[in-house]
Amino acid sequence: MRKLLLGTTAVVGAVVMASTGAMAQGADPFRAAGPAVMSHRDLEVRVGGYFRYYYSNTTLDYANTSAANMGKSDFAQEVELHFVANGKAANGLRYGVAIEVQNDGVRQATSGTNSKNSLDLDEAWGYVAGDFGQVRMGDEDPVWALMSQGQVANFASGGLDGDFYDSVAHNRPVLSQPSDAGDATKIIYMSPQFAGFDFGASFAFNTGEGPLNGCTSSNTSCDTLASTSSNTIAQRRNEINAVIRYRGSFSGVGIGATAGYFGADVVKNTSGVSADRINVGQLGLQLSAYGFLVGGQYLFGDAGYGFYTPRLKVAGDDRNFEAFNVGLSYTMGAFTVGTQYGETRSVGVQSRTVTTGGRTDKGWSIGGTYRVAPGIEYVAEYTSFKIEEAGYNFSTRAASGTTANNSVDGQVFLTGFRFAF
Repeated sequence: MRKLLLGTTAVVGAVVMASTGAMAQGADPFRAAGPAVMSHRDLEVRVGGYFRYYYSNTTLDYANTSAANMGKSDFAQEVELHFVANGKAANGLRYGVAIEVQNDGVRQATSGTNSKNSLDLDEAWGYVAGDFGQVRMGDEDPVWALMSQGQVANFASGGLDGDFYDSVAHNRPVLSQPSDAGDATKIIYMSPQFAGFDFGASFAFNTGEGPLNGCTSSNTSCDTLASTSSNTIAQRRNEINAVIRYRGSFSGVGIGATAGYFGADVVKNTSGVSADRINVGQLGLQLSAYGFLVGGQYLFGDAGYGFYTPRLKVAGDDRNFEAFNVGLSYTMGAFTVGTQYGETRSVGVQSRTVTTGGRTDKGWSIGGTYRVAPGIEYVAEYTSFKIEEAGYNFSTRAASGTTANNSVDGQVFLTGFRFAF
Protein backbone atom coordinates (compact mmCIF):
# COMPACT_ATOMS: atom_id res chain seq x y z
CA MET A 1 0.00 0.00 0.00
CA ARG A 2 1.31 3.43 -0.93
CA LYS A 3 0.91 5.45 2.22
CA LEU A 4 3.82 7.80 2.60
CA LEU A 5 1.88 10.83 1.35
CA LEU A 6 1.86 13.24 4.24
CA GLY A 7 -1.65 14.67 4.21
CA THR A 8 -2.89 12.86 1.10
CA THR A 9 -5.42 10.13 0.56
CA ALA A 10 -3.16 7.55 -0.98
CA VAL A 11 -1.92 7.33 2.55
CA VAL A 12 -4.92 6.33 4.44
CA GLY A 13 -3.00 6.38 7.65
CA ALA A 14 -2.46 10.12 7.35
CA VAL A 15 -6.10 10.64 8.32
CA VAL A 16 -6.54 8.02 11.01
CA MET A 17 -3.07 7.14 12.21
CA ALA A 18 -0.47 9.27 13.92
CA SER A 19 3.00 9.69 12.48
CA THR A 20 5.48 6.86 12.82
CA GLY A 21 7.59 9.13 14.96
CA ALA A 22 4.86 9.45 17.55
CA MET A 23 4.33 5.70 17.45
CA ALA A 24 7.98 4.93 18.10
CA GLN A 25 8.16 7.38 20.96
CA GLY A 26 5.35 5.74 22.91
CA ALA A 27 2.49 8.14 22.11
CA ASP A 28 -0.96 6.85 21.27
CA PRO A 29 -0.40 4.98 17.96
CA PHE A 30 -3.65 6.30 16.46
CA ARG A 31 -4.98 9.77 15.94
CA ALA A 32 -8.72 9.89 16.56
CA ALA A 33 -10.81 10.07 13.39
CA GLY A 34 -13.83 11.28 15.34
CA PRO A 35 -15.88 10.29 18.36
CA ALA A 36 -15.81 6.62 19.27
CA VAL A 37 -18.66 4.77 17.60
CA MET A 38 -18.73 1.99 20.16
CA SER A 39 -16.84 0.45 23.04
CA HIS A 40 -16.16 -3.27 23.28
CA ARG A 41 -15.00 -4.19 26.75
CA ASP A 42 -11.85 -2.12 27.32
CA LEU A 43 -11.18 -1.19 23.67
CA GLU A 44 -12.40 2.06 22.17
CA VAL A 45 -13.31 1.52 18.50
CA ARG A 46 -13.15 4.27 15.89
CA VAL A 47 -13.93 4.37 12.18
CA GLY A 48 -12.28 6.52 9.51
CA GLY A 49 -11.10 6.34 5.93
CA TYR A 50 -11.30 8.19 2.65
CA PHE A 51 -13.14 8.43 -0.67
CA ARG A 52 -11.49 9.75 -3.82
CA TYR A 53 -12.95 10.66 -7.22
CA TYR A 54 -10.64 11.39 -10.17
CA TYR A 55 -10.74 12.21 -13.84
CA SER A 56 -7.75 10.57 -15.53
CA ASN A 57 -6.22 10.99 -18.98
CA THR A 58 -3.71 8.27 -19.84
CA THR A 59 -1.37 7.76 -22.78
CA LEU A 60 0.56 4.47 -22.84
CA ASP A 61 2.58 2.72 -25.54
CA TYR A 62 1.16 -0.61 -26.73
CA ALA A 63 -2.24 -0.04 -25.10
CA ASN A 64 -3.80 -0.26 -28.58
CA THR A 65 -3.74 -3.28 -30.88
CA SER A 66 -5.28 -4.26 -34.19
CA ALA A 67 -8.13 -5.84 -32.22
CA ALA A 68 -8.91 -3.01 -29.79
CA ASN A 69 -8.31 0.72 -29.45
CA MET A 70 -8.31 2.11 -25.92
CA GLY A 71 -9.72 5.50 -24.96
CA LYS A 72 -7.62 7.87 -22.87
CA SER A 73 -10.22 9.36 -20.50
CA ASP A 74 -12.04 7.84 -17.56
CA PHE A 75 -13.56 8.58 -14.17
CA ALA A 76 -12.56 6.47 -11.18
CA GLN A 77 -13.42 6.26 -7.49
CA GLU A 78 -11.76 4.46 -4.60
CA VAL A 79 -12.80 3.86 -1.00
CA GLU A 80 -10.90 2.73 2.08
CA LEU A 81 -12.42 2.12 5.51
CA HIS A 82 -10.24 2.05 8.61
CA PHE A 83 -11.29 0.39 11.83
CA VAL A 84 -9.00 1.06 14.77
CA ALA A 85 -9.37 -0.15 18.34
CA ASN A 86 -7.27 1.19 21.23
CA GLY A 87 -6.95 0.10 24.83
CA LYS A 88 -4.80 1.02 27.82
CA ALA A 89 -4.09 -1.21 30.79
CA ALA A 90 -3.71 -0.02 34.38
CA ASN A 91 0.07 -0.56 34.14
CA GLY A 92 0.29 1.86 31.17
CA LEU A 93 0.52 -0.76 28.41
CA ARG A 94 -1.25 0.37 25.24
CA TYR A 95 -2.63 -2.12 22.74
CA GLY A 96 -4.99 -2.32 19.81
CA VAL A 97 -5.80 -3.34 16.25
CA ALA A 98 -5.89 -1.57 12.86
CA ILE A 99 -7.87 -2.99 9.93
CA GLU A 100 -8.07 -1.42 6.45
CA VAL A 101 -10.80 -2.50 4.01
CA GLN A 102 -10.65 -1.33 0.38
CA ASN A 103 -12.62 -1.77 -2.83
CA ASP A 104 -9.81 -2.74 -5.20
CA GLY A 105 -9.91 -6.52 -4.80
CA VAL A 106 -9.80 -6.76 -8.60
CA ARG A 107 -6.03 -6.25 -8.33
CA GLN A 108 -5.68 -9.61 -6.59
CA ALA A 109 -8.25 -11.49 -8.65
CA THR A 110 -8.02 -13.52 -11.82
CA SER A 111 -9.26 -11.39 -14.69
CA GLY A 112 -13.03 -11.50 -14.92
CA THR A 113 -13.70 -13.21 -11.59
CA ASN A 114 -14.10 -10.10 -9.43
CA SER A 115 -15.65 -6.73 -10.08
CA LYS A 116 -13.59 -3.59 -9.56
CA ASN A 117 -15.56 -2.95 -6.38
CA SER A 118 -14.78 -6.27 -4.73
CA LEU A 119 -13.69 -5.70 -1.13
CA ASP A 120 -10.46 -6.99 0.33
CA LEU A 121 -8.20 -6.35 3.31
CA ASP A 122 -5.31 -4.03 2.57
CA GLU A 123 -3.63 -4.25 5.97
CA ALA A 124 -4.56 -5.78 9.30
CA TRP A 125 -2.34 -5.74 12.36
CA GLY A 126 -2.30 -5.58 16.13
CA TYR A 127 0.10 -3.72 18.39
CA VAL A 128 1.38 -3.38 21.94
CA ALA A 129 3.26 -0.23 23.02
CA GLY A 130 4.87 1.22 26.09
CA ASP A 131 8.13 2.68 27.34
CA PHE A 132 9.91 -0.12 25.47
CA GLY A 133 8.61 1.15 22.10
CA GLN A 134 6.03 -0.53 19.90
CA VAL A 135 5.58 -4.04 18.49
CA ARG A 136 3.25 -4.66 15.54
CA MET A 137 2.04 -8.09 14.38
CA GLY A 138 0.22 -8.78 11.12
CA ASP A 139 -0.06 -7.60 7.51
CA GLU A 140 1.86 -4.33 7.36
CA ASP A 141 4.65 -2.56 5.45
CA PRO A 142 8.27 -3.30 6.38
CA VAL A 143 9.91 -0.93 8.81
CA TRP A 144 11.76 0.97 6.04
CA ALA A 145 8.41 2.15 4.66
CA LEU A 146 7.20 3.13 8.14
CA MET A 147 10.31 5.06 9.22
CA SER A 148 12.11 6.21 6.05
CA GLN A 149 12.95 9.87 5.49
CA GLY A 150 13.52 11.70 2.19
CA GLN A 151 10.43 10.63 0.26
CA VAL A 152 8.76 13.89 -0.86
CA ALA A 153 5.19 12.70 -1.43
CA ASN A 154 3.09 15.31 0.37
CA PHE A 155 1.65 16.87 -2.79
CA ALA A 156 -1.28 15.88 -5.05
CA SER A 157 -1.87 12.10 -4.87
CA GLY A 158 1.73 11.43 -3.80
CA GLY A 159 3.85 11.83 -6.92
CA LEU A 160 5.73 8.67 -7.88
CA ASP A 161 4.25 6.92 -4.83
CA GLY A 162 0.72 8.06 -5.69
CA ASP A 163 -2.35 7.03 -7.65
CA PHE A 164 -1.12 7.26 -11.24
CA TYR A 165 -0.34 3.51 -11.16
CA ASP A 166 -4.07 2.78 -11.11
CA SER A 167 -4.39 4.29 -14.59
CA VAL A 168 -1.62 2.14 -16.10
CA ALA A 169 -3.00 -1.21 -17.24
CA HIS A 170 0.32 -2.92 -17.95
CA ASN A 171 4.02 -2.13 -18.44
CA ARG A 172 4.07 -0.24 -15.16
CA PRO A 173 7.33 1.38 -14.10
CA VAL A 174 9.28 -0.01 -11.13
CA LEU A 175 10.42 3.10 -9.25
CA SER A 176 11.39 1.43 -5.94
CA GLN A 177 9.28 3.53 -3.59
CA PRO A 178 9.56 2.73 0.14
CA SER A 179 6.11 1.14 0.39
CA ASP A 180 6.61 -1.14 -2.64
CA ALA A 181 7.87 -4.14 -0.64
CA GLY A 182 4.38 -5.35 0.21
CA ASP A 183 2.33 -6.17 3.28
CA ALA A 184 3.58 -9.67 4.03
CA THR A 185 2.52 -10.97 7.44
CA LYS A 186 5.39 -9.99 9.74
CA ILE A 187 6.47 -8.79 13.15
CA ILE A 188 7.79 -5.23 13.60
CA TYR A 189 9.60 -3.43 16.39
CA MET A 190 10.08 0.36 16.63
CA SER A 191 12.06 1.81 19.51
CA PRO A 192 11.51 4.93 21.61
CA GLN A 193 13.48 8.01 20.57
CA PHE A 194 16.83 8.79 22.23
CA ALA A 195 18.43 12.21 21.59
CA GLY A 196 16.73 12.35 18.20
CA PHE A 197 17.58 8.75 17.25
CA ASP A 198 15.33 5.71 17.03
CA PHE A 199 15.54 2.37 15.26
CA GLY A 200 13.32 -0.41 14.03
CA ALA A 201 13.36 -3.90 12.54
CA SER A 202 10.85 -6.20 10.86
CA PHE A 203 10.85 -9.89 9.92
CA ALA A 204 8.67 -12.06 7.66
CA PHE A 205 9.10 -15.74 6.84
CA ASN A 206 7.82 -15.22 3.28
CA THR A 207 5.69 -12.91 1.14
CA GLY A 208 2.35 -14.45 2.14
CA GLU A 209 -0.51 -12.41 3.60
CA GLY A 210 -3.74 -13.22 5.38
CA PRO A 211 -5.04 -16.11 7.49
CA LEU A 212 -3.83 -19.16 5.53
CA ASN A 213 -0.43 -20.02 6.92
CA GLY A 214 1.51 -22.75 5.17
CA CYS A 215 -0.24 -24.31 2.16
CA THR A 216 -3.62 -25.76 1.31
CA SER A 217 -1.93 -28.07 -1.22
CA SER A 218 1.60 -28.92 -2.32
CA ASN A 219 2.39 -26.68 -5.28
CA THR A 220 4.82 -24.03 -6.44
CA SER A 221 2.54 -21.17 -5.44
CA CYS A 222 2.77 -22.11 -1.77
CA ASP A 223 3.79 -19.33 0.64
CA THR A 224 6.19 -21.57 2.56
CA LEU A 225 7.86 -23.07 -0.51
CA ALA A 226 11.56 -23.60 0.32
CA SER A 227 12.88 -25.24 -2.85
CA THR A 228 11.74 -26.39 -6.27
CA SER A 229 13.27 -27.78 -9.46
CA SER A 230 13.03 -24.46 -11.28
CA ASN A 231 14.71 -21.05 -11.23
CA THR A 232 11.52 -19.28 -12.29
CA ILE A 233 10.22 -19.23 -8.70
CA ALA A 234 12.14 -16.51 -6.87
CA GLN A 235 9.96 -15.76 -3.87
CA ARG A 236 11.49 -14.05 -0.85
CA ARG A 237 12.10 -16.04 2.32
CA ASN A 238 13.29 -14.99 5.80
CA GLU A 239 12.97 -11.30 4.98
CA ILE A 240 14.55 -8.83 7.39
CA ASN A 241 14.49 -5.03 7.31
CA ALA A 242 16.39 -2.84 9.79
CA VAL A 243 16.49 0.97 10.01
CA ILE A 244 18.10 3.65 12.15
CA ARG A 245 16.65 7.15 11.97
CA TYR A 246 17.51 10.64 13.18
CA ARG A 247 15.12 13.61 13.43
CA GLY A 248 15.96 17.02 14.82
CA SER A 249 15.83 20.76 14.26
CA PHE A 250 18.64 23.32 14.03
CA SER A 251 18.02 27.08 13.71
CA GLY A 252 14.53 26.45 12.41
CA VAL A 253 15.59 23.82 9.85
CA GLY A 254 14.13 20.35 10.34
CA ILE A 255 16.42 17.43 9.52
CA GLY A 256 15.48 13.79 8.99
CA ALA A 257 17.83 10.98 7.96
CA THR A 258 17.61 7.20 7.73
CA ALA A 259 19.96 4.33 6.96
CA GLY A 260 18.54 0.86 6.43
CA TYR A 261 19.13 -2.68 5.22
CA PHE A 262 16.76 -4.99 3.35
CA GLY A 263 17.75 -8.64 3.05
CA ALA A 264 16.06 -11.92 2.17
CA ASP A 265 16.80 -15.49 1.17
CA VAL A 266 15.04 -16.94 -1.88
CA VAL A 267 13.40 -20.20 -2.90
CA LYS A 268 16.20 -22.57 -3.91
CA ASN A 269 16.48 -24.16 -7.35
CA THR A 270 17.30 -27.86 -6.83
CA SER A 271 18.11 -28.46 -10.52
CA GLY A 272 20.51 -25.58 -11.21
CA VAL A 273 21.58 -22.07 -10.29
CA SER A 274 19.35 -20.35 -7.74
CA ALA A 275 18.48 -16.69 -7.57
CA ASP A 276 20.77 -14.45 -5.54
CA ARG A 277 20.02 -13.48 -1.96
CA ILE A 278 18.68 -9.93 -1.67
CA ASN A 279 21.08 -7.49 0.00
CA VAL A 280 20.07 -3.84 -0.38
CA GLY A 281 21.25 -0.72 1.43
CA GLN A 282 18.83 2.19 1.93
CA LEU A 283 19.68 5.85 2.63
CA GLY A 284 17.41 8.86 2.97
CA LEU A 285 17.73 12.55 3.87
CA GLN A 286 15.25 15.44 4.07
CA LEU A 287 15.31 19.10 5.13
CA SER A 288 12.34 21.34 5.91
CA ALA A 289 12.10 25.10 6.53
CA TYR A 290 9.84 28.05 5.67
CA GLY A 291 7.24 25.82 4.03
CA PHE A 292 9.76 23.96 1.86
CA LEU A 293 10.48 20.24 2.02
CA VAL A 294 13.40 18.83 0.03
CA GLY A 295 14.61 15.27 0.17
CA GLY A 296 16.01 12.23 -1.55
CA GLN A 297 16.57 8.50 -1.17
CA TYR A 298 19.22 6.16 -2.57
CA LEU A 299 19.09 2.35 -2.69
CA PHE A 300 21.85 0.01 -3.86
CA GLY A 301 22.88 -3.61 -3.77
CA ASP A 302 22.01 -7.04 -5.11
CA ALA A 303 18.37 -7.41 -6.15
CA GLY A 304 16.12 -7.70 -9.18
CA TYR A 305 14.34 -4.91 -11.00
CA GLY A 306 12.39 -4.04 -7.86
CA PHE A 307 14.46 -3.71 -4.69
CA TYR A 308 12.40 -6.44 -3.04
CA THR A 309 12.71 -8.88 -5.98
CA PRO A 310 15.48 -11.51 -6.03
CA ARG A 311 17.90 -11.31 -8.95
CA LEU A 312 18.03 -14.20 -11.39
CA LYS A 313 21.27 -14.06 -13.36
CA VAL A 314 23.65 -16.13 -15.43
CA ALA A 315 27.30 -16.75 -14.62
CA GLY A 316 29.56 -13.75 -15.09
CA ASP A 317 26.76 -11.19 -14.71
CA ASP A 318 27.96 -8.50 -12.28
CA ARG A 319 25.21 -5.90 -12.82
CA ASN A 320 23.77 -4.53 -9.59
CA PHE A 321 20.60 -2.81 -8.50
CA GLU A 322 20.55 0.97 -7.98
CA ALA A 323 17.65 3.38 -7.44
CA PHE A 324 17.14 6.96 -6.32
CA ASN A 325 14.45 9.61 -6.06
CA VAL A 326 14.60 13.32 -5.27
CA GLY A 327 11.80 15.77 -4.61
CA LEU A 328 10.80 19.26 -3.56
CA SER A 329 7.52 20.68 -2.23
CA TYR A 330 6.28 24.02 -0.91
CA THR A 331 3.28 24.61 1.36
CA MET A 332 1.65 27.99 1.81
CA GLY A 333 -1.62 28.05 3.69
CA ALA A 334 -4.10 25.70 2.01
CA PHE A 335 -1.85 25.10 -1.03
CA THR A 336 0.92 22.52 -1.50
CA VAL A 337 2.82 22.13 -4.77
CA GLY A 338 5.61 19.69 -5.47
CA THR A 339 7.65 17.67 -7.90
CA GLN A 340 9.56 14.39 -7.76
CA TYR A 341 11.97 12.51 -10.04
CA GLY A 342 13.14 8.91 -9.72
CA GLU A 343 15.15 6.21 -11.50
CA THR A 344 15.70 2.49 -11.01
CA ARG A 345 18.54 0.71 -12.82
CA SER A 346 18.62 -3.08 -12.74
CA VAL A 347 19.33 -6.30 -14.55
CA GLY A 348 15.72 -6.39 -15.65
CA VAL A 349 13.28 -9.12 -16.62
CA GLN A 350 15.73 -10.94 -18.91
CA SER A 351 18.37 -11.60 -16.25
CA ARG A 352 18.29 -15.38 -16.73
CA THR A 353 19.26 -15.30 -20.40
CA VAL A 354 20.75 -11.90 -21.30
CA THR A 355 24.16 -10.87 -19.96
CA THR A 356 24.38 -7.47 -21.63
CA GLY A 357 22.31 -4.33 -21.33
CA GLY A 358 19.87 -3.90 -18.49
CA ARG A 359 16.69 -2.11 -17.51
CA THR A 360 16.13 1.55 -16.63
CA ASP A 361 12.86 2.92 -15.20
CA LYS A 362 12.48 6.71 -15.07
CA GLY A 363 9.60 8.75 -13.68
CA TRP A 364 8.76 12.40 -13.12
CA SER A 365 5.71 13.87 -11.38
CA ILE A 366 4.46 17.40 -10.69
CA GLY A 367 1.25 18.46 -8.99
CA GLY A 368 -0.56 20.34 -6.30
CA THR A 369 -3.15 20.11 -3.52
CA TYR A 370 -5.71 22.67 -2.36
CA ARG A 371 -7.40 22.02 0.98
CA VAL A 372 -10.93 23.23 0.29
CA ALA A 373 -12.19 22.62 3.83
CA PRO A 374 -11.45 20.20 6.68
CA GLY A 375 -11.68 16.70 5.19
CA ILE A 376 -11.78 17.67 1.49
CA GLU A 377 -8.93 18.36 -0.92
CA TYR A 378 -8.72 19.13 -4.64
CA VAL A 379 -5.70 17.60 -6.40
CA ALA A 380 -4.13 17.88 -9.85
CA GLU A 381 -1.10 15.87 -10.94
CA TYR A 382 0.86 14.98 -14.08
CA THR A 383 3.23 11.99 -14.21
CA SER A 384 5.47 10.88 -17.06
CA PHE A 385 7.58 7.72 -17.19
CA LYS A 386 9.83 5.75 -19.52
CA ILE A 387 11.06 2.14 -19.30
CA GLU A 388 13.90 0.73 -21.40
CA GLU A 389 15.27 -2.81 -21.49
CA ALA A 390 17.46 -4.44 -24.11
CA GLY A 391 16.21 -7.79 -25.38
CA TYR A 392 12.69 -7.32 -24.01
CA ASN A 393 9.64 -6.61 -26.19
CA PHE A 394 7.21 -4.43 -24.22
CA SER A 395 4.54 -4.92 -26.87
CA THR A 396 4.36 -8.69 -26.30
CA ARG A 397 5.81 -8.50 -22.77
CA ALA A 398 8.25 -11.30 -23.54
CA ALA A 399 11.89 -11.85 -24.43
CA SER A 400 12.63 -11.04 -28.04
CA GLY A 401 16.40 -11.01 -28.48
CA THR A 402 15.95 -8.08 -30.86
CA THR A 403 15.85 -4.30 -30.63
CA ALA A 404 12.13 -4.13 -31.43
CA ASN A 405 9.84 -2.36 -28.91
CA ASN A 406 12.55 -2.22 -26.24
CA SER A 407 11.07 0.86 -24.53
CA VAL A 408 7.72 2.15 -23.35
CA ASP A 409 6.50 5.69 -22.60
CA GLY A 410 3.52 6.67 -20.47
CA GLN A 411 1.82 9.85 -19.27
CA VAL A 412 -1.00 10.16 -16.73
CA PHE A 413 -2.91 13.31 -15.76
CA LEU A 414 -5.16 13.07 -12.68
CA THR A 415 -7.48 15.65 -11.17
CA GLY A 416 -10.31 15.40 -8.69
CA PHE A 417 -11.29 15.39 -5.03
CA ARG A 418 -10.40 13.41 -1.94
CA PHE A 419 -12.65 13.25 1.12
CA ALA A 420 -11.21 12.11 4.44
CA PHE A 421 -13.46 11.10 7.32
